[in-house]
Amino acid sequence: MRLFFYLFILVVAVCYTYMAFVDLTFFTNRGRMGPGFFPRILGVAIVLAMLLTILLDIKKGTLFSGAQDSQYQDAAVLIGLSLTFGVLLMVLGYIIAIPAYIGATLFYFNRGKHVTNAAVTVAVPVVIHFLFGGLLNASLPHGLWW
Repeated sequence: MRLFFYLFILVVAVCYTYMAFVDLTFFTNRGRMGPGFFPRILGVAIVLAMLLTILLDIKKGTLFSGAQDSQYQDAAVLIGLSLTFGVLLMVLGYIIAIPAYIGATLFYFNRGKHVTNAAVTVAVPVVIHFLFGGLLNASLPHGLWW
């Protein structure tokens, strides 16, 4: 299961890094940090971290350790939810996609704690909105219809 999950994260990180290098500029016309500065650093760091993790697990012999069927199911559900989140984020925007993803993930993995799940599902998007949209003045995805 580890290899399955690590490879998924590695593929996503490589795609993210590719987009950061191709679509975003590293510096602005004035020589200041551009919109691609942080994503490039973050993308390369994630790719290197995943490669290092895979190599260390191969060296330890734990990469192919036995996993139960439920672990494969959990990993597949998480990957499916993450891919759905990516599509929803582009189509419907962050206002709908982030609470839907957090809520679905929490209600699947944290069963029975409905009040806590609902509170986190509401609180995290609000914090993201005020932190990135307000304080940092970052552009958040609005979707196709906004």
